[in-house]
Amino acid sequence: MAVFTVLEPPPSPDVSADAERVLFVREGFAWGALLVPPLWLVWHRLWLVGLGWAVVVVALQLGAGSLGGPMPLIAAVAFALVFAFEANALRRWTLERRGYRFARVVAGSSRDECERRFFATWLIGRRLAAPPPPAGPWTDATAERFPAASIIGLFPSPERPR
Repeated sequence: MAVFTVLEPPPSPDVSADAERVLFVREGFAWGALLVPPLWLVWHRLWLVGLGWAVVVVALQLGAGSLGGPMPLIAAVAFALVFAFEANALRRWTLERRGYRFARVVAGSSRDECERRFFATWLIGRRLAAPPPPAGPWTDATAERFPAASIIGLFPSPERPR
């Protein structure tokens, strides 16, 4: 079972452009973040998280190195596991800082099925949430024919003969 958090970009008038920018972030363990964290961080453009990762790695190695023995290896493996478990959460945090909003969580047997499930309801919701169309031409004509001072309730005052 694949579970994804769906993040949508800030709304724009072009729904199809927004649909192209919707991101699906997988929940759970990130193997790429465990095996090659610097490449995973660059691939997902997580610059601030990458800077924090580098600072923590250096601090752990300096601190554990002062203890001697196998402590630097144990600290490195422990931090790598914790980082791999939290990598996708850090990715979501970065995307939310860039203006993306949480849309929903989608589950399915594959990523394709999750995308189909999400877009089946998302496009309908986007059309319903669209701003109402501009007022028709009758609104301006009515306002010109019946000034606000001559209207009591919904009925205009009767016209006086000249």
